[in-house]
Amino acid sequence: MEIRKEGKMARILSTYDEYGYFYSEVEVPFGAGVMRGTDPVDQCKLMTTGGKFIGVAAAKNLNINEDKKYATKSTVEVIKKGYVWVKVASAVVAGDKAACGANGKWAKTGTESYDDVNGVFETSAEENGYAILHLRG
Repeated sequence: MEIRKEGKMARILSTYDEYGYFYSEVEVPFGAGVMRGTDPVDQCKLMTTGGKFIGVAAAKNLNINEDKKYATKSTVEVIKKGYVWVKVASAVVAGDKAACGANGKWAKTGTESYDDVNGVFETSAEENGYAILHLRG
């Protein structure tokens, strides 16, 4: 059974996956694309067009009543390389190159107001559905 949740690892390859840890300037939902923040070494915020993309905000274990996001001024675990579930804003087909837009939303390359990232969708998904994104680091 597959668990399709934003920010959850889709495949665990310990010698391949790459993570980073950054201090959040804003609330960051799990599975959102993040970019470098005001301090580009230590901070992150939600991706916007023209931003310096870092990766995907990883999901962490929570109580069922907790929000599925990182709070402002907290440490965000960012998946920089690997396979991760993301929620797509528009339909994608396996093999489409990935793009990230405002508020860390996901779509395929060529979508207006979205920037290309070094990743490919491994699975297909309908609008507002879940797809596996292969980030190549």
